[in-house]
Amino acid sequence: MENELANGRECKVFVTEPRRISAISLARRVSEELGERHQDLGTNRTTGVVVRMLERPNELQDVSHIVLDEVHERSIDSDFLLIVLRRLLTQRPELKVVLMSATVDAKKFSDYLGGAPVLNIPGRTFPVQVRYLEDAINLTKYRLDDSLPASTTIDEEEEENLSDEGLTDEMSRGLRETLEDYPAQARDTVLKFDEYRLDYRLITKLLTTIATRQDLNQYSKAILVFLPGLAEIRRLHDEIGSDPAFNQGWIIHTLHSSIASEDQEKAFLVPPEGIRKIVIATNIA
Repeated sequence: MENELANGRECKVFVTEPRRISAISLARRVSEELGERHQDLGTNRTTGVVVRMLERPNELQDVSHIVLDEVHERSIDSDFLLIVLRRLLTQRPELKVVLMSATVDAKKFSDYLGGAPVLNIPGRTFPVQVRYLEDAINLTKYRLDDSLPASTTIDEEEEENLSDEGLTDEMSRGLRETLEDYPAQARDTVLKFDEYRLDYRLITKLLTTIATRQDLNQYSKAILVFLPGLAEIRRLHDEIGSDPAFNQGWIIHTLHSSIASEDQEKAFLVPPEGIRKIVIATNIA
């Protein structure tokens, strides 16, 4: 944009984001870097808003660049917008269309747009450690029925019946093999676990463990929990709020598309000194 303006050419850039919170936060960041007021949010829009703009004739006539961010997040709006833009390029060859994503299959989109060039821009990466359900259960020493004595375990025959339920022999063997290196208590709990039920007690216990153990302190500055919907978010928020471990020194934020933008933005703020935060969100985050 600055290059175009410096060369005396008119420039109007539209950037589309799949979600409102992304569009607003990106617009604020760009405004800050350009030294503008926070109210000057520029031309960042959600994909749905841009699609609705296309209903009005010549709405994008003065737009010189359209940037579609996160194009790997396929939706009816994003697919429809790509169809319209491909047709629009035949009428306005000077229009610049940029598709961005960190994970997309670039060749497919390049072929769709007639062999558009592909640019790979390296960025910073951070170390990521992957842990699974059995790791969380082992870390927290969680049991589905905490009233059982800690030493109680199921016998081999019962374990086989539990692990075989609803599984093929091959799947059952594979599951047992992955659990061989875990303690008996962790194996028992995993084999009894209902994968179709959200276990809020386990989530809360895992958060409590991360929050209170000194050796896990590096992971507790900010914790993000993904859940499928608003009801689940509210339920976990209540569970955490009733846990004494989070009564002081913690702030809990929720993120959902139905929550007001002002409240959503609070989740991105750096908490005060000595305060840690938990963000409970859908994939809006």
